Amino acid sequence: MNIAYFRKTQRSADEAVAAVKEGLKKRNIAVTGETRLPGGGVLIQFLDEKRTNTILAEDRMLLGLVPMVAMVEEKGGAVSVGIMNPQLLSGTQSMDALEETIAGMEADLKGLVNEAAGVGDPKIEKIKLYSTATCPYCKMEKEYLEKNNVKFDLVMVDSDRKAAEDMIRKSGQTGVPQTEVIYDSGDSDLILGFDKGRLNQLLSIGK
Repeated sequence: MNIAYFRKTQRSADEAVAAVKEGLKKRNIAVTGETRLPGGGVLIQFLDEKRTNTILAEDRMLLGLVPMVAMVEEKGGAVSVGIMNPQLLSGTQSMDALEETIAGMEADLKGLVNEAAGVGDPKIEKIKLYSTATCPYCKMEKEYLEKNNVKFDLVMVDSDRKAAEDMIRKSGQTGVPQTEVIYDSGDSDLILGFDKGRLNQLLSIGK
């Protein structure tokens, strides 16, 4: 799972900053500050008050995972727009209670980045299901994906040491199943366990 979500843009840094602020305003998310970095980047502080209050009321230890800063980075003539990846919250113990809140925040903030960058949603290029021969949940997910006509590569990590090492390097986890959704932007999402809700959301199952 990537810690941050960035998209490249053809806009100038100033145009991207203005687009981020306009996108936040459109979503009724308050801009609370702006900081220009010596290296050329711009940090835009914001507060999604209602969702942040909901998350912290459930578990204040999640404070450090709540996205509150957007960044416009200009490096080597290229401009990118990014935020902390709201999906980080999905790996917490409070996920079940906060699933709807986190999903809404993720959709809003990733949509904001895409709009500010002037690009569409990333397109899925490939799906990898990391599995073992003896894992019952892997079998259940495989059957679920096949039932919903989702094409994927089955990667058996119990017989492929390099694939197992790649999986652990990407997620920091040894358990299976793990599902990697790879996009044309070069980014990827990782789903730990047989998480139907997350699979349905990312793969548009049932829509």
